[in-house]
Amino acid sequence: MDTIGNWARLVRFPNLLMVILTQLLLYFCIIRPGIYPDGTEGIADLTGLILLVLATVLTAAGGYVINDYFDTKTDSINRPETVVVTRTVSVHSAIKVHMILSGMAVILGFYLAWQIRSVSFAFIFPMVTGLLWIYSAKYKRMVFWGNFIVSGLSAFVILIVWLYEFFLMRHDGIRFTLAMDSIPWINRLVLAYALFAFLLTLVREIIKDMEDAGGDRASGSRTLPIAVGLRNARLVTASVIGTTMLLLGYALTVLYQLGLYMVFWYMIITTLAGSAYLLAELFRAREKKDYHYLSSLCKLIMVAGILSMEVIYISN
Repeated sequence: MDTIGNWARLVRFPNLLMVILTQLLLYFCIIRPGIYPDGTEGIADLTGLILLVLATVLTAAGGYVINDYFDTKTDSINRPETVVVTRTVSVHSAIKVHMILSGMAVILGFYLAWQIRSVSFAFIFPMVTGLLWIYSAKYKRMVFWGNFIVSGLSAFVILIVWLYEFFLMRHDGIRFTLAMDSIPWINRLVLAYALFAFLLTLVREIIKDMEDAGGDRASGSRTLPIAVGLRNARLVTASVIGTTMLLLGYALTVLYQLGLYMVFWYMIITTLAGSAYLLAELFRAREKKDYHYLSSLCKLIMVAGILSMEVIYISN
């Protein structure tokens, strides 16, 4: 059981569940009802959808493994109780598992590209895998670069589902023609959720850098809090939260105009109120445990935002 627990920590099992939940809710609550309102099965049958989710999860898991491999020194200072690589999992095993997970994801990506007859789609998973390696080895320790990469990959988790369905749907001319009126609305929803994921992840990554400033400084990393100081990093984070709240306010206005009152009130109570509370607590944070609390709060707000897909489905 200890071995299973160690590997579960290494691949961030709760985060992988979040990826699965996000992609399934997006497909079954947003894409499928919008494109196939008559209740017929989507072009992306369950097998294709499952393989897409699996490829995404394998990519993420491989990324977490290689991240811990490169972060062993820093994590031994910031959070020694959570270090897995070198303590309970050997460096050789970590690299081997990373290669296996990433390799399987790339193979699945090529198969999915063949299924939708898109050469460009085939290169998505190899590129993401390479980006995760470069991020862990280099960009994670640079001002803003690492934060932006992780935030972009969070948005990618959402965008890839719609991208796959869209490319596959093009090969059914009748279905594509019937769906033309729904595509702009789905585009806006998918982009809105992707932007939400990007911004919340960006906030969380900067907060984690503030939490880990001590270990990052000792390991020679130059993250935002080290480069500009905790005070200025807090101001940058506050500006991103403020931007998120403004965009949420705009989204709430649109939802109200469309008569989606259940979603409107849900978003106010959860994501908007949660973001306001996060902003207030950010300026009270001073100790490591405070930043850890804020990081967990970001996760809760993101989960609440993702669950709004189900509320949209119910409202329709």
